[in-house]
Amino acid sequence: MNETFYVASYGKGDKRGVYIVNMDKETLHLELLEHILTPDFPSYMITTPHTLYISYKNARSTNDGGGLGSFSIKGDQLVLNNNYSSSGRSYTHLCISDDHKYIFAANYHIGATAAYALDHGRIDHKIIAVRHTGLGPDLLKRQTGPHVHNVGFTPDGRFLYAVDLGADKIVMYHYQDGGKLVEDTEYTVNVQPGSGPRHLIFSKDGRYAYLSCEIANTVMVFKYVDGRLLMIQNVSTLPHHFKGFSAAAAIRLTSSGEHLFVSNRGHDSIAMYRVNKENGKISLLYMVHCASEPRDFNILDDQYLIVGCQKENKLQVMTFDEENEKLLLSDQELEIPEPVCITFKKE
Repeated sequence: MNETFYVASYGKGDKRGVYIVNMDKETLHLELLEHILTPDFPSYMITTPHTLYISYKNARSTNDGGGLGSFSIKGDQLVLNNNYSSSGRSYTHLCISDDHKYIFAANYHIGATAAYALDHGRIDHKIIAVRHTGLGPDLLKRQTGPHVHNVGFTPDGRFLYAVDLGADKIVMYHYQDGGKLVEDTEYTVNVQPGSGPRHLIFSKDGRYAYLSCEIANTVMVFKYVDGRLLMIQNVSTLPHHFKGFSAAAAIRLTSSGEHLFVSNRGHDSIAMYRVNKENGKISLLYMVHCASEPRDFNILDDQYLIVGCQKENKLQVMTFDEENEKLLLSDQELEIPEPVCITFKKE
């Protein structure tokens, strides 16, 4: 059996763009099928059954790039629907509404959450951008102002959330008719100062949420009750003896919900946790080292982890035996310039 997936690349010059890759699930062999050059750096991608959406980081010296892109999925090929430039606005993450009428994007650089209208898979027009406020104590200047890194929907559909790394908060928005965003300050969550929250995901049953914190190198666990995120645990992503620089990045759950993974850039590892599905809490099992700067990874069939190591320009394959809790780095790799996001097709 083969699996085709997509890799976003920050490669220099004409090496940036989307790489279409095939993996043989029996041999784990990776094969590059196609490279699609994009006008800007693709920072994040999501898929629906028929469409791939991209958030762009501006790659130009002028303020006429950035924005969003849309491709139709035709078998193993991608066909451009349109790229929508956004006056130099760079986005790091995106999500779409269930009715596929709106797409929302996180603007890291100016600290804003943006909403766009969709028209049959095309990015139609920008509706609104809401600026965040606040800052944090990080000494490396990552918190001198708001930096929205991640957007998504709460499982009950009640809120659009925006994770702000610079301001140490999770902003909760109601999204109204026409895609307009209105913050509900009563439900917005302020996390521990200096944490630098990056990505938030929810358990499949919607009872718990897991937040990777880039600066603090931790995972915060929340109980989600009546629209409120209540923190119940804060766990390190690094071994106690490690003293070097590291930054937590991607966070994923297996489809079973029994295991959670986080990537560490600097320690250069994937940390694996067991999830107690009764109370939502996690316990560290162990860490598996990989190549430098695993900015993103994704889980395939609860059996494989595809890891994008940005600094070493490569994809790596890990095998995962969930029943026996064994995560192993294989010898299968593929050279990709600065991989930053990995996403699979949706059935």
